Formats: sequence, C-alpha cells, structure tokens
Amino acid sequence: MQIKLERRQPVSFYHRQERRRLWECIPVAAIVKYTALTLVGVLVFRAGQARALAERGYEALGGEVFALFLPGFYWMVSRVIRDALDMRGGGK
Repeated sequence: MQIKLERRQPVSFYHRQERRRLWECIPVAAIVKYTALTLVGVLVFRAGQARALAERGYEALGGEVFALFLPGFYWMVSRVIRDALDMRGGGK
C-alpha cells in the first residue's frame, strides 16, 4: 500500500499579514447605532423617572427602568424579525 504525501508551499512564520485599517476591522456603524440607542434609553429613563417622581411624590424605580434595556430589546427584536424573514425565504 502506497502512502501519498501532499506537499504544500513553505510557510514562513515571520511573514507579516496584510495590515488592515482600524475601521475595516471594527463595525463602526453598529457601535454608533448601539451608542445612540443607549443614549436614547438613558434620556427616556430620566424623563420617565422625573414623571414618576411627580406622580408618586417619592423616589422609586418602576417600569421606567426598562428604558435602559432599549439596546438589548432592539437587538432581540431585530434578530427575531431577521430569523422570521429567513424562514419564510424572504431573507438574503
């Protein structure tokens, strides 16, 4: 029985790979989108907290705290919609 060996091109461990620019490696659009969602969530939380304080007359945390989870809610809903569209065949 013969053993067949495959030969590859020699690999240099010291060969540097092509350098990429920073904005090619980091998803800047996603970072900007979620930063904006976080800022909107904080502003909505502050407004809801002020409104609740005016109505209640004392400081407490209620449903307005869920405004801080706005980026997470956005991510979950967008993922569910994307998956539903892919299941129907309407996705990419």
